[in-house]
Amino acid sequence: MEHLQYNTIKINGFNYSLSTLDRLKEREGEDVLGFLKAWANEDALLTMYTSGSTGTPKEIRVSKAAMINSALKTLKFFNLKPGMSALLCLPANYVAGRMMLVRALVGNLDLIAVKPSSHPLADIDRVVDFAAFTPMQMLNELKLGSPALLHLRDVIIGGAKVDSELDRLLQKVEFKAYETYGMTETLSHIALRRINGKERTDGFVPLPDVRLSLDDRSCLCIDAKGICDQLLVTNDIAEIREDGSFLIKGRADNIINSGGIKHSPEAIENKIVHLVDVPFAISHIPHSTLDRQIVLVCQGKPSDMATLPERIKKLVKRYEMPAAIYIVDSFPLTESGKIKRTQLASLIEGLKPKVTIK
Repeated sequence: MEHLQYNTIKINGFNYSLSTLDRLKEREGEDVLGFLKAWANEDALLTMYTSGSTGTPKEIRVSKAAMINSALKTLKFFNLKPGMSALLCLPANYVAGRMMLVRALVGNLDLIAVKPSSHPLADIDRVVDFAAFTPMQMLNELKLGSPALLHLRDVIIGGAKVDSELDRLLQKVEFKAYETYGMTETLSHIALRRINGKERTDGFVPLPDVRLSLDDRSCLCIDAKGICDQLLVTNDIAEIREDGSFLIKGRADNIINSGGIKHSPEAIENKIVHLVDVPFAISHIPHSTLDRQIVLVCQGKPSDMATLPERIKKLVKRYEMPAAIYIVDSFPLTESGKIKRTQLASLIEGLKPKVTIK
């Protein structure tokens, strides 16, 4: 079994072999131990769970050989050498955290493991050559002005979209920041978008040996040699450019059918993102004739609620205009910070709108 040749790992200054993992339990937690024990057995496959952003998380079986291939692509892209440091601050029961462990195993990296939290850099006092964060984690650290940000070298940010605020703040940092595109089925990212610096791009660039196409819905299809054993058809509506880079426009399973017109909530959100100064989402409520009616849901009250409807009207098409504004205390989120849109729509059905727009 190929994966068994990668049988030692250094975590927080301690060296472990796959036969001495029990010593790790108290120091690093059950999730890390559980994954490494599963890696150490002879089974060529491993169980993963999807994020659940579009419904109930699904159980899938993935190849350990494919995880190794994915890790090798990342190690090569970022030129990570044995002994270089990597930060694990994501849960080890999902693909992003697990792939950090596999990269450490395959690349002989010096892994710094901290408990997943909203401020993962709190106790970091050394150089971190490579790290992965959720957008929420990175935004919190930037707003806090964490001194440990100066220790970072190469950073990937994934699990949810990098919004305009985070994008703007990342222009001011010294480290190289990348937004990732990927999913559980692709074993972390298969494409990257440089966020800052002279190499900044607005589209995702596929890793080598990743081939992309679109289906008849304009959804992205991924052929990732050595990672996916067959063509992976996604629900991500995309635009592929002549240079091979691509943009994600929204998700087919988020489409709102209102009066026979199909709307992408993500596309509407992108039009008004600079108008709403609180977290927000486009959602929908039942309607007797339209079937679904578009509404705006805000987490907390926007500062200029009185003029917000009129300002939105200037930027969206007639049939994209929200019919109401709802206020909620918090959005239902996945662990990586994605809005659970189906749950959000169910949540607001029982609420009274803050503003009804005519």
